[in-house]
Amino acid sequence: MSRDVLITDNLNNKGGSNEERLDYNDMYNSFKVNMQLNSAYEISFTATYTEQYKDAYNMLKMGRGVWYDDKEYYIEQLENGLDENGLATMQVTAHAILIDLMKNIRIDPKQPTEDNPEVSGDSSSSDSSGDDSSGGSDTPQIGTVVKKTDEQQTHTLQELLDQFFKNNDQGITYELHGNFPKLALDCSGSLYEWLGSNLASFGAYYIPDNYVLKIYDLDSLKSPTDVQMRYLNNVTSVDIQSDGNDFYNDFDVYGGKMEKDITTGGSGNGVNEPVNGDWTPVIQNAASLVGEHLSQSDISLVLAQINLESRGQENAHGGDDGLSDGIAMGLLQFKQGTFNYYCRPPYTNIWHGLDQIIALFNVPGWRNQITGHSGWSPHGAPVSKSPIQAQSTTSTAGANNIVSFCRSFVGKVPYVWGGSTTSGWDCSGFVCYVLNHFGIQTPRTNTVGLESKGTIVGPPYQTGDLLFWGPRGGSYHVSIAMDATYRVGADNYTDGTVYRTIASWPPSFAVRVPGFGGGSATNADGDGSTSTTTETYYALHYHYHDQDSVDKFGLHRGPQVLADSVYDMDTLKQYVKNTVTTDPPTTIENNEIGINDLHLGNTCKVIAPEVNISQMMTLMGISYNPFQPNSDVTLTWNNTGLALKNAIYALYHDIHETNNKIAPNNSYGAIGAKLEDHFKNVESQKQTELSKGQANRPPLLNPSQVASVDAFVNS
Repeated sequence: MSRDVLITDNLNNKGGSNEERLDYNDMYNSFKVNMQLNSAYEISFTATYTEQYKDAYNMLKMGRGVWYDDKEYYIEQLENGLDENGLATMQVTAHAILIDLMKNIRIDPKQPTEDNPEVSGDSSSSDSSGDDSSGGSDTPQIGTVVKKTDEQQTHTLQELLDQFFKNNDQGITYELHGNFPKLALDCSGSLYEWLGSNLASFGAYYIPDNYVLKIYDLDSLKSPTDVQMRYLNNVTSVDIQSDGNDFYNDFDVYGGKMEKDITTGGSGNGVNEPVNGDWTPVIQNAASLVGEHLSQSDISLVLAQINLESRGQENAHGGDDGLSDGIAMGLLQFKQGTFNYYCRPPYTNIWHGLDQIIALFNVPGWRNQITGHSGWSPHGAPVSKSPIQAQSTTSTAGANNIVSFCRSFVGKVPYVWGGSTTSGWDCSGFVCYVLNHFGIQTPRTNTVGLESKGTIVGPPYQTGDLLFWGPRGGSYHVSIAMDATYRVGADNYTDGTVYRTIASWPPSFAVRVPGFGGGSATNADGDGSTSTTTETYYALHYHYHDQDSVDKFGLHRGPQVLADSVYDMDTLKQYVKNTVTTDPPTTIENNEIGINDLHLGNTCKVIAPEVNISQMMTLMGISYNPFQPNSDVTLTWNNTGLALKNAIYALYHDIHETNNKIAPNNSYGAIGAKLEDHFKNVESQKQTELSKGQANRPPLLNPSQVASVDAFVNS
């Protein structure tokens, strides 16, 4: 490698024209290379102002380029000072040039301007009381819809990097080495920040090589060597630091967040048959059951199609159209196979008009498939095949049922003295009909007979309360309260069945019937809206438990791991592997005498001959002064695996035994050094897994002493 360190006037990758060599003595005394994977790629030194190297010294400015070992670095930090001789000094830290260039590549969101504003709100409007040809397309259908709440498009690492690198103006490129998962990530901010935040999720490591970013998975990063690390031979100290605060071996993992929308509609008005030949109440009932909002023109369209197909007869038989799939049947002339495809449980009887209308509303874009003046052939996938959930006849749902049922007869059923059917009824006949419909057994009686159906109540009235006019025991009229404000009843020959305010003719008293109505309806004013309940949950779940880790380090329960956007179990487990520390984070460093041309990713062996351990470790960090060949080199190893930790402990134990075997009168005594057990603290460190510290560093041995110890270890 080149032993020269050159300072240039290159600024921001513009290419400088001048360069000066820095003082070799300064480099020998202070130069340091510090390379740590995914963390630091830097050099540092202290330059001294002298007459000979003043030009080089004066070029040391922020952002200038420094060349060493055919690689360029940018100056990021400068600190002025004075040495012991009063000479000006400059402490310099420079990062790999690629670090600065990656900071200049950014993906930022566009902010709104006057020419391109951010628009919110809904530009369309609708009126449920008007003609809505769209059919309320935004209205949820009755049933259950399950969807992924956080499903995101996954990308390969290459696809994400291309967003940064494509047509970049910094002149940099990248290389990928290995296999990486696809993840649901976005690109934003600077490339440098993005790598720091996301690269670990891919299980990836990067190494800057001038203008090329090289990215590796661990297998591709490894580069085998023949180097062996043997204590007291070429290794002068070993330091193990474990932290039991930041790892977990027992926790729950959840992934794939889901959302289930359960839509229930108007519970319907309960009308299953036409009123005096009019199918309008049945159409309204079907629409309420499936959550379909209808305009008056929609109702007219369905009525026209019913009249065309069957003249309103739900038992009508049609032809087979010359086809082998049977005849058309019923109110809307469905064929059996087609009806089975579109019907919604429990409304599956082709001979029931209500069931056929529900099937019609389950045809996609049904408004465009019927015309009212020509036959039709349903097509398209059903809107929903979920069963229509039955509604309770108590509380608000039951109150809404009563209101919908009673209001379906307003203006349609005439007043007939003594009547009690939809062909015509009087006031008490109407109330008896409604009570019987909702399961309150009520023989045909007059107003006085109905007084005994419940207890006397006063205003404010609730849905289902029976309103009476006249004295108790001598009442002459009865009606049914829709809520505290409205009522429905058969008033007289002129008006028939009416919907009016209670205040317009206040009753004398009221009776509340047990099991009928109660509470307040939400549709007394005519609103047949649907309601949707949303359930959220995770589709994937497993419990992570590492018994081997528990046996070695004790139980360490951790917080839940939530990965909303991961919907595949294998991907979820890989995500946990890449992002969660499941063994005690351990830093293993050793100092080597001299540099043997080691590089990040090199694998070396740790050997304990007495216990037959030969464990490969991957070099993840290196710090040294290349200008002092015999100086210490600090090496940091990939050591998260339990097997490696066991190997290191075994090595310590082996050398601990070796120290104990050395007689008091040994080579240490010849140089006046005190015999020490340099690994005395290791056993307690192994037991606690939490202690931090460095093994006592022995005095540097001369070659003959190293040979003696090496011979003893291998004997």
